[in-house]
Amino acid sequence: MATANQPLSVPKTQPRKRVEGYPADSRWLDILSVLTSAAFIVGLFVDGWAHNTVPQLESFFTPWHAVLYGGYFSVAILMSVTQYRNVGKGYAWSKAMPRGYMLSLFGVGLFFLGGGGDMLWHETFGIEQNLEALFSPTHLLLATGAFLFITGPLRAAWGRGGLHGWRDLFPAIMSVTLLFTLFTFFTQYANIFSNAGVMNMPEPFGSTRYFTEVTSVVYILVPAGLMMGILLLLVRRWQLPFGAATLMFTVNAFLMYLMRIDFNEGYYPVIGAAFIGGLVTDILIARLRPSVTRHTVLRLFAFLVPFIYFLLVLGAIVLSNGRGLWWAIHSWLGVPFVAGAIGVGLSFLLVPPPIPIEEN
Repeated sequence: MATANQPLSVPKTQPRKRVEGYPADSRWLDILSVLTSAAFIVGLFVDGWAHNTVPQLESFFTPWHAVLYGGYFSVAILMSVTQYRNVGKGYAWSKAMPRGYMLSLFGVGLFFLGGGGDMLWHETFGIEQNLEALFSPTHLLLATGAFLFITGPLRAAWGRGGLHGWRDLFPAIMSVTLLFTLFTFFTQYANIFSNAGVMNMPEPFGSTRYFTEVTSVVYILVPAGLMMGILLLLVRRWQLPFGAATLMFTVNAFLMYLMRIDFNEGYYPVIGAAFIGGLVTDILIARLRPSVTRHTVLRLFAFLVPFIYFLLVLGAIVLSNGRGLWWAIHSWLGVPFVAGAIGVGLSFLLVPPPIPIEEN
């Protein structure tokens, strides 16, 4: 029994034991990351629709920004809670996220800084309209942060072995689909799905013809490069399950079309063309089995996918109202061919020819 002259003993708290390495891979984190990133992308396209169609936006505080930032905060909460919980378990702060996700947490912080800067930018210089919204410095900072947190499931899956089929690869495939859509959002001025009406307009003439021809060619060649760069990256790493390309192409076309639906009204068959093009691509993947060890097959695949895909899209535009394309056969057959050539060129970056050893 303690006396007045004996101090009470206070139990010592044990220091938290440091856990070495990284937390284990988490399928739940993969799925939740995809879902919250998808919510962000939906908000991005809603906001993009507003910038394209609502004249004279006068404030940062709009319903469309609320949807966009609501999606962002769902990502931010997920990443922050994961970091906090794992630090509490004893992981070092720099290693508290599962492998592949630390850059996602960094992207959340970068996006937060960009969001604050965007509000100040809007209040100082006004609200961007149309094309200028895609080149605003604060918007590009936001895009960089989004790129980092959207690709978390892809980075995580890239470092894991033995992944096969939809169950294992769904988060990575969805991550790439959202990434492709982010890229096409910021290049919407050069995308056939957001400018389908241009291809079916009356034939231009005079001083505007050359400009219209050049821009309409870019509508195909730019998305062809983006599409094949991302698709070949996936093909290099995994044997994709059937339906992966169909998902990626259809989701992208659907969102790009809807963002400018007022301009593209009546051209909805292009979404069906994207779906069919995805199916053709999945069949080619299943039958040809392109890989880094089968160079000739890989290059054939890289040509056929964009060539067939954009021929289907042009055909869908023709079917939309029966007027036909104002392009002559030289262009509507030749431009998809060049898109295929872009795919082949990217395949050489993916798998270059061997370099001979020079003799001294």
